[in-house]
Amino acid sequence: MSVSLDDTGRYRLSPEVSADALERRYQRQLWLGALPLFGLLLVLALWQAWQSRIAVVAELERQATQQHAALQSLARIAADHVADLRLVAERTLVTPPQAPDRALRDALKRRAVDAAIEGYALDELPPLLHGGTAQLLWPQAGAPPPDAALALLQALSRSTEIAHSRHADLAASLFLGWPERQLVTYPWLPSQALLDAAGAPTLAALLDKAYAAPVFAEGRPERDPEQRAYWAPVQRSGDGGPRLLHAAPVYVGEDFSGVVATEIRLASIARVIAARPVGPLKQVYWWVLDARGEVLAERMATDEGPSAQARALPAGLDAAALAEAQRAGGRALPLAGHRIVALDVADAPWTLVVALGDGALLRQALPGLAPFTLIGLALLGLFLRAQVLLRRRVIQPALGVMAYLHAKSLDPNAPEPALPQRWRSWAHVITRTFDEQRDARAAERRSEAFKSAIVDHALAALVATDRLGRIVEFNPAAEAMFGLPRAAAIGRPVAQVVIPQRFRAAHEAAMRRIAEGGPAKLLGKRIEMQALRADGSEFPVEMLLWRADVEGQAYFTASLVDLSERRRQALEIERQRDALRQSEKLSAMGSLLAGVAHELNNPLAIVLGRAGLLEEKCSAQPELAADAQRIREAAERCGRIVRTFLNMARSKPTQRESVAFNELVQAATEMLAYTWRSHGIQLDLHLAERLPAVNADADQIGQIVLNLLVNAQQALSTVTDRPRRVQVTTGVEVPRTGREPRVWLRVADSGPGIAAELAEQIFEPFFTTKADGIGTGLGLAVSRSLAKDHGGNLMLEAVAPLGGACFRLSLPLSGEAGPETAATPLDDAAHANRSRVLVVDDEAEVAELIRDMLESAGHEVAVAESGAVALELLDTARFDAIVSDLRMPDMDGAALWREVVRQHPALGGRMLFITGDTLSAGARDFLDSADCPRLDKPFSKADLVAGVAGLLV
Repeated sequence: MSVSLDDTGRYRLSPEVSADALERRYQRQLWLGALPLFGLLLVLALWQAWQSRIAVVAELERQATQQHAALQSLARIAADHVADLRLVAERTLVTPPQAPDRALRDALKRRAVDAAIEGYALDELPPLLHGGTAQLLWPQAGAPPPDAALALLQALSRSTEIAHSRHADLAASLFLGWPERQLVTYPWLPSQALLDAAGAPTLAALLDKAYAAPVFAEGRPERDPEQRAYWAPVQRSGDGGPRLLHAAPVYVGEDFSGVVATEIRLASIARVIAARPVGPLKQVYWWVLDARGEVLAERMATDEGPSAQARALPAGLDAAALAEAQRAGGRALPLAGHRIVALDVADAPWTLVVALGDGALLRQALPGLAPFTLIGLALLGLFLRAQVLLRRRVIQPALGVMAYLHAKSLDPNAPEPALPQRWRSWAHVITRTFDEQRDARAAERRSEAFKSAIVDHALAALVATDRLGRIVEFNPAAEAMFGLPRAAAIGRPVAQVVIPQRFRAAHEAAMRRIAEGGPAKLLGKRIEMQALRADGSEFPVEMLLWRADVEGQAYFTASLVDLSERRRQALEIERQRDALRQSEKLSAMGSLLAGVAHELNNPLAIVLGRAGLLEEKCSAQPELAADAQRIREAAERCGRIVRTFLNMARSKPTQRESVAFNELVQAATEMLAYTWRSHGIQLDLHLAERLPAVNADADQIGQIVLNLLVNAQQALSTVTDRPRRVQVTTGVEVPRTGREPRVWLRVADSGPGIAAELAEQIFEPFFTTKADGIGTGLGLAVSRSLAKDHGGNLMLEAVAPLGGACFRLSLPLSGEAGPETAATPLDDAAHANRSRVLVVDDEAEVAELIRDMLESAGHEVAVAESGAVALELLDTARFDAIVSDLRMPDMDGAALWREVVRQHPALGGRMLFITGDTLSAGARDFLDSADCPRLDKPFSKADLVAGVAGLLV
């Protein structure tokens, strides 16, 4: 087929195909293609309408599910609160009552009407306590409520205050007691306000109405034998309108003891269904029904937005249809001319009903057809317009382009035809394409072979050279590795770009050998070498070199990988291994130290106790008493050191408490006192008086202090030309208004100090300025982390008073320290709590010591050398308290406690355990679960007498 010009100047396709015939042919093809398109458009429109209808129904189901979840959450709040009230009431009624708060007892006053006492109420409760206390109405005029009633009031007030503060939908909570009638209601209101709201003249009339109401009647054993929680409606005017009541019976054992209940406003249910976004749906109706089918709340979504008023349930939606919708599980069913969704609330007798009329459903689905209608009209206009422009702007110029393409393929010098302006660019493209195609074929073959060789063997950075060593390729990875742009590297000798100066002579000799036909020794081998960056720095690389021949030319390509990071990681791994080994050594030393400290506890306890007794016996001889005092003080110091060792070795969870900061510092300095004296280190201790207490973990803060002191000692080990001094100072700082006061500790030494540029780096893990083998580089990092966990900071100060390093620790307070309480004299306390005490210890020396201490304090003491003997004594005599060792052969302290609890329950909570170590997990678990006091060895007489006195309270 060929293209030519006819007599009228039109292009024709042979044989005898005119532009008119070509136009008619294309028109038929266009219409043949358009008809299926219009048919498809119609099918899509119908499908879209159906999908829109499905989407509207799905949106209706989604919104119903959201509303149901909100109602379920509201019902769950009420159910959980009633369950908590029931549990609190039953536990409190079972527990023996304690003395009530004095404020409650003072506020409990008689209520009189016309000079006649009708009962008691908390009308005089201070306003400050109104928000956290419930009102108590006690209708018995003869006697005030017992301690048990006030204890129940306190327990219910605490639980109810928390629940009401978290959930604003809880309107009120109450307790109706039985058989002694009493009313506990939260929030607190004056008794007169409660009488006015109920329309009752007296307390007795008010309680008669309350106990006759369904909330109490439904919970009685004859009405609720299964003791289940239940819902009961209540109507109340004012204060938010009608409310629903959720209640549960309270039992103590098998005895019915009353009812607890909480109230939810119906307005809360209406708020829940009104608070949800309406979304794209219109004319949607919402109802919340109770178990009897009555409407509790309702809402309608209109074109203007949500409305609080909704119409009645659709006609025809009877109980059977509603039950069918409930069984559908949240799916929308076509019922009574509507799409109905009904969902039951699991924790309440409520049913959520959502309805969308079929007409509204159709109206909201039809707008999906509009885009397809517009598309159909646009396509029709497009086809009509295309028929007009097809011949003039497409067919005739296209035939001219085809003719020129045919001519250019035969003759490279064929001239361009005369075409309209819009089609001339096509002719220009054809001209350039044919001209450039011939020039590009040869270069394309060379480029493809060269690029293929590089891509097939590339590892990372690629540097390619010709046979003379000039760089011909320098990829982006090489630019990043060597810090040199590709334009600056191309054409330069590779030795000047990537090879260090000292290796260039060897490289040039190898290039000359290869050019002369000699062997290339490095080809195909992975070697490690030094490379040169553009800034002159050297770094290690791994290189693989290969040769590629392209059109008779030899090219050498090197793939290079930077080994800097790999070697740094290897060094870091080795350093961390050394640190781990050091940490394991420290852990082993800590375990050994803890074992030695544990073995010292028993003899220290004997020395400390006997020294205290000797001091008392020698009170008439001052010199002997002074010697005994020195022995006792030395033993106490040893005891503090032993306890410090045990605290360091003990693994226990963080426990915040009020900590005397100066005592921690003194304990740490005493533990290191001998070491410092032996190293010739002078300690200057300046502790601020009356330093406030800190809310902190004593072990963690003690670890920080001890680490700072040890660091100061190690820094002074290299000082030989000046005195070795350490200055320890504490104080308190009061910052600007609005910020909390802080206590601080400053540890300064006269050592070599730390360079200013390392002020922050020394706090990084595993960084140390000490010699090899001294320290792990973890101490300061861990110390700063512990300080920040307590809201404080650890820093290196720029100015050091002694010329060396100066570290400053600051910690915020949890509160000001209270005034010190004078200690009760031992003799007075002992005689005031004279009782019979049983001492159980397998070591005779320790048992005799404890007996002497307690007898001197006025107690009657019996000693048992084992748990079995102790049980025999308990069967034959009466004892008020037991002091027992924790670790004993045959029957240890834990087994003795379990037998005492089983055989003598009253003594189960009056046992004091004496132990020299709590490192074992079994001992810690037992002491935590038994909830009995303990006394660590060594101990003083005052500690022992105070512990026994605590058992007898």
